[in-house]
Amino acid sequence: MKYLTVLEVTCTDAAAFGVRLDPLMEALLGLEAADSAVEDPDLAADLGTGRVDVQMTVGAPDPAAAMVKALATLRAAIRAIGGIGSGWETTSAIVHAASAEASGLLASA
Repeated sequence: MKYLTVLEVTCTDAAAFGVRLDPLMEALLGLEAADSAVEDPDLAADLGTGRVDVQMTVGAPDPAAAMVKALATLRAAIRAIGGIGSGWETTSAIVHAASAEASGLLASA
């Protein structure tokens, strides 16, 4: 089954946040190309707060597995751009997941 996931994370290094967004997106696209379980990554960021919402569709047996896969994919992308340990807060990420067919539920959450 496919699940739409949205991960809300923050970057506490405000000076580097904006310049890391394009490389982060490139890393997510690279992971999508390498993993058929990950589709359509996208991100939206608030430069004022350092918050970024990362959305992707994940193939998984259940919502919990989809959330784990999405978070692992995001952490791999952050690691690929040298970001783990340099201000990205993924340990307190907020994760939303809904079946891809019912993804409109996330928009109203």
